[in-house]
Amino acid sequence: MPAQGKKKAPAKKKAPAKKKASVKKKAPAKKKAPAKKNVAPKQEVSFVQPPKKEFTSGVYTLYTQALSLLNQNKHKTARKQFTRLIERFPGEIQVIAKAQSFLRICDRHLSDPKKESAPTPEEIFNQGVFYHNDGQYDEALGDYSRALKLSKKNNDHIYYAMAATELSMGNADDALNHLEKAIQLNEENRFFANNDPDFEPLATNNRFRNLVHPD
Repeated sequence: MPAQGKKKAPAKKKAPAKKKASVKKKAPAKKKAPAKKNVAPKQEVSFVQPPKKEFTSGVYTLYTQALSLLNQNKHKTARKQFTRLIERFPGEIQVIAKAQSFLRICDRHLSDPKKESAPTPEEIFNQGVFYHNDGQYDEALGDYSRALKLSKKNNDHIYYAMAATELSMGNADDALNHLEKAIQLNEENRFFANNDPDFEPLATNNRFRNLVHPD
């Protein structure tokens, strides 16, 4: 019998390779929410007089100097100052319009010095509007009163302006009296007052409501 070969020992199984321990990824740090700013609670908006138009100091200085000279009947010098104002500040449309009206007064007087050259009611009214816009309410009312005395008709706009100025000073009753007169003279003033920011402080006033919404 042929000699039997030695049985080979079974091959050792290789131990399975150790799995690398999985490294847990750290979760990205949560971003902190930005700290809330202390926000003041919203307050109810109360209607106030819109910011007045601020004139540059140069414009206002020249204007008041020229006006003072005019009031002293120094028409030639006043005219020079008004002309200088117009040339230096062409962008100040509102001031320029007033200056031009006073220039005409100077010209009328210089062309005939013997003839009185008093300002017209409209020119005085325009000066009052300038004072109102600059926050000089007493001066504005003074000019409106002067213009009212000199005007014989079509003066509802003066009463209307007086109402706005009185209200800016906190005199609601006087403002309503003037507004009522303006509406009596011209019904269109109901619409103007109802849409005019100057009268927003009276939005909840019953008398004002009755004036602008009579029905």
